[in-house]
Amino acid sequence: MTIPAFSIIAFFKYEDFKSALLHSSFILIGICFPLILKMYLNSKDGTYTNFNVSNQKQRQSWYIYATFILLVATIILFVTDQSRTFRFSVLFSLILLVSSQVMNYIIKSSLHVSLNIFLSFLIIPMNLMIGIAFFVFTILIAWARLTLKSHTFKEIIAGSIMGLTIGVLYLYFI
Repeated sequence: MTIPAFSIIAFFKYEDFKSALLHSSFILIGICFPLILKMYLNSKDGTYTNFNVSNQKQRQSWYIYATFILLVATIILFVTDQSRTFRFSVLFSLILLVSSQVMNYIIKSSLHVSLNIFLSFLIIPMNLMIGIAFFVFTILIAWARLTLKSHTFKEIIAGSIMGLTIGVLYLYFI
């Protein structure tokens, strides 16, 4: 939920109201709602053992669905010639997701950690100190994932490396 919350805040800070409302709606209705609905329904019917899709094998179907949603969103953003930052933020989110899916065949890397580290790189161009603070906050997320036994230390490190790599690439291309 940190990425959609950040997106909405950033849209309303840096865009006019109409554009911010349109872009926020796109993120919430076009990306977040379908993903949350899939996780809820599959958790409810037993396809997923929990809402976080913690089971490594169950994650593959989630990854396929999420990749499809982000691919469609990315195509729409490029075809409609949205701002470079918006297009590339979603594109690099897609790259992070696909990379995590491939990595999932080897190790269940922490998406919570990788996505939030990536988010800190989205924040850095807007405000360096807040971006660094958010990066530090992600350490608490990693600690929580370990404490809850949702991930091992190796899975946290794998997610961290994934988020750092895609985040640095994002900064390079943006």
